[in-house]
Amino acid sequence: MAIEYTNLGFITLEGFVRRDDVTNRTLKLCFICCGQYGGRQGDEEARLGHSVFVINTSESDLLDLKAISKNSDRIIKLEGYGGAAKDIERGKAAIYDNSEAIVKVLQHDDVINADHVFVVGGMGGGTGNAAIPMICSNLAKIRKPFNGKPSYGAIITVPASWEKRGIKKNALWGLGHLDQLVKNEDIGAIVLVDNDKLYNLTQGVQSTTETPLNWMDYGNSSLAALLDEITTLTSLPSSKAFDLDEWRDVFSTPGWASLGKRDIHSSSEIDRSDKIFREAFLNSPTASDYDYDLDTVNGFMAVIHPRNEIITDSSFKVLEEQFGDFIESAEKPHSGMIANHSWGKITSNNKMKPEEKKAIVYTAAVSSNLPDRVRRMLVEIEKEEESLEKKRTERSDKKTLDLSSFTKQEEKSVKEKSSVGNEFDLFGSRSEEKEKNSNPFDLKLDFPPRK
Repeated sequence: MAIEYTNLGFITLEGFVRRDDVTNRTLKLCFICCGQYGGRQGDEEARLGHSVFVINTSESDLLDLKAISKNSDRIIKLEGYGGAAKDIERGKAAIYDNSEAIVKVLQHDDVINADHVFVVGGMGGGTGNAAIPMICSNLAKIRKPFNGKPSYGAIITVPASWEKRGIKKNALWGLGHLDQLVKNEDIGAIVLVDNDKLYNLTQGVQSTTETPLNWMDYGNSSLAALLDEITTLTSLPSSKAFDLDEWRDVFSTPGWASLGKRDIHSSSEIDRSDKIFREAFLNSPTASDYDYDLDTVNGFMAVIHPRNEIITDSSFKVLEEQFGDFIESAEKPHSGMIANHSWGKITSNNKMKPEEKKAIVYTAAVSSNLPDRVRRMLVEIEKEEESLEKKRTERSDKKTLDLSSFTKQEEKSVKEKSSVGNEFDLFGSRSEEKEKNSNPFDLKLDFPPRK
């Protein structure tokens, strides 16, 4: 029996996800979604039937969720906070103060037993930015590795060029911690959505109701659809299948991931260039300005096509060669070719919109370095911070006006600031006698040994 999709919202899926032989997903995903962006992306994943947990300091953001029941234990409100005000320290404090609720999520069967876990959030705010490295750095204590690699990763957004300096500064903090996890091989692939690219990509895009589609809604729905279609490929029978373990091998590889998709309507479109793969990445909601040939460490390309049409065995070999050249530094990229008989577009309420036969190339690449635009942004914000600090130092030489004689200074009781320390410990003691640990993100989870 085919999977039924209802209440898809803005999500549009390829018809093959509703094939009769897709009786069940063999690949089980779980999403831990933090902050405003995380919640919105999680809402789209929930529409597609995935296991989703949403964590936030903001009640209004949680009330805005559409696909997850408001009374569900999948929604975790970080009590004592009405938001994080884009303050990372406040976000960390909220996590610590609600550590029991976070622990309950991390101990859930869906988190422990999923084939792969994604921690989702934006790098510009307070809650998601703080929560992602804190949670990711501790999943190793809960999750069983895949072939020696982390069976969990992240989906993140990065601020656009026009966003405020403070938001970019937050991203510098979050990306710095995630990059350290990548270098230490303590996290799998991090799917990176560049808001700059996403905004430019969506200009003029219309929804299924022929109204302009908000760029953030487009990004959330298109990424959810792309990931779901790639996941479905692992459930389809084929003599050249792209299987579950190949998917896990790619997404468990430490690095920064981009996803791609491109339609092929004629065999004449297949040549000896890398045009198909370059366009596949350019047209996706994920960042695509990576140095693919030198920095890619793993990847895959999978083609779904009408049987004996458009893609032949020989043209598939050409595509394999093109992809190998495109991600030249990757030693063992994966590939698959799946014949398909169900074409069309699935829209809201599980309706199928007819469509001509075509082939579709799906691809992913995991890079050892951040995309170019993001790297430039981080360098620029660091220089801006250095310049501001220099100006502050120069101003400190000026004589300060003393106004103390004009007011009576009263004693004030100052509430002691909650110490979040340097250890990100949700489960241990928060006293000053806390044992020091070389890992700044150690939550000191105490679980039985993994079987």
